[in-house]
Amino acid sequence: MPQQSKLIHSRDEWRDKAIRRGDENREHRKVRKRYRDSIAQLKAHNRALQQIIAAKKNS
Repeated sequence: MPQQSKLIHSRDEWRDKAIRRGDENREHRKVRKRYRDSIAQLKAHNRALQQIIAAKKNS
């Protein structure tokens, strides 16, 4: 394989790997954000239920 061909091949492999890594990182960030939003929503629901329970105990 000529030297220039090796460089082009190496560069293309590096670029493909960087693109895949970026896509994976973006996907992980999206998943983490969905989990954080879900947890926040569940905590809010839990607080609301706790308030209902407290109100019924006081009644």
